[in-house]
Amino acid sequence: MTPKAPEKTLVRPAAPQSSHDPMDVLMGDVVSFDEDDYGLATHVLIGCPQDEGVKRNGGRPGAAQAPETVRRFLYKLKPPVRNGNVRLLDLGDVPVGSLEEMHDTLHAVVRHALGDGKIVMVLGGGNDISFPDARAVSEVHPGFAAINVDAHLDMRKSDVIHSGTPYRNLIDGGHLKPTNLYEIANQPWANSPRYMEDAEALGVHVETLSTIQSKGPNKYFYDLFERLRGMPLFAGLDMDSVKAADAPGVSAPASVGLSSKGLLYFADRCRKHGRTAVFEITEVNPAFDVDDRTSRLAALTLYTFMFGQQ
Repeated sequence: MTPKAPEKTLVRPAAPQSSHDPMDVLMGDVVSFDEDDYGLATHVLIGCPQDEGVKRNGGRPGAAQAPETVRRFLYKLKPPVRNGNVRLLDLGDVPVGSLEEMHDTLHAVVRHALGDGKIVMVLGGGNDISFPDARAVSEVHPGFAAINVDAHLDMRKSDVIHSGTPYRNLIDGGHLKPTNLYEIANQPWANSPRYMEDAEALGVHVETLSTIQSKGPNKYFYDLFERLRGMPLFAGLDMDSVKAADAPGVSAPASVGLSSKGLLYFADRCRKHGRTAVFEITEVNPAFDVDDRTSRLAALTLYTFMFGQQ
């Protein structure tokens, strides 16, 4: 039986504009927005346009605009001559509601798609969506590993869910083994020493930005994925892990961070891993971007995850 698209109603994005040149094929010309193509799709894209979790955590709002903006630049890119049989279906956006309602809808849609064998890409929104996304992975692929590429651990203890709590929520809810969590590219100045000590005491792999820089991104990510060989993977990418010169439009900018080149190498390693179930990008904030630099980089990162470094 041909699998059907998730029943949860998603909001379809605006159709991308084609080039004025009929020979100039764009990603927007080859992506599908038709649910009837769900059975043939290898990759599905879902947006979660909200920044309530960022506001609850005291961050600056604006990430709710990211799915629309990142899509605009993704669909302007040119598809590769050899696409590796990638077939992308854009399922649309989670309807705007309360944070908890949006999390519930996102979790249901992601779990459905994973159960049908799709590779899922999610555009936030705030980093709180790592909780419903990774929870869906845990239910379809028990024993999975999770990577959080982020200047922050996002392991805060709180009575309410927000952008600083998702990985603590996953651990406390029994959805993720602490020893299967890799907190990478975090920066000590951005994290309370108590949370750093707490994470290490739980057995979380805490590896700072300086560790990546000392080894070099290529060597570091190669070694990391060798450790994860054969494991189902949730890959969460918070764009504030990238230095502000390359990604100024984020919820919490950092003067130092990963370079855009290092970021694309990470996306390529996720593709080559072969068992990445969910690839998630969060905290792009178009309201504070410069020349759409961050949205363009996020779009290219998704492109690299699908097609590799060209």
